[in-house]
Amino acid sequence: MAKNSIVLVTKDLFFVPTIRTAAEKLGGAVVVALSPDADKLRSLAAAEVSAWIIDLNSVSLEAIPSAVQTLSGHFPQAHKIAFGPHVQGQRLAAAQQAGCQQVISRGQISSQIDRLMEQWVLIT
Repeated sequence: MAKNSIVLVTKDLFFVPTIRTAAEKLGGAVVVALSPDADKLRSLAAAEVSAWIIDLNSVSLEAIPSAVQTLSGHFPQAHKIAFGPHVQGQRLAAAQQAGCQQVISRGQISSQIDRLMEQWVLIT
């Protein structure tokens, strides 16, 4: 696994190539999980994960705080990012209140992925 790995929690597998391609351009790697408590995430070395990204459509509104807490517990030094549809303001606000450092819309992540990934992969 690359030192600058990104954890992506999403159930939207069509979105994964967008994230993976942007990370790989910068020498990063992406580990995809369907949920924040997936077994594969427990085996990752926290020091190798520079950021985690959660698709807010992958968890219920009520589960956002616990999802953020779980990911933060596994990867305490990683940059915390959440994204979701701009029309789902409650989900975006819940992620911010739960401690995500960056909360962005799906449109922003799609249109600005290369610039954003530079921040996420290169965080040390």
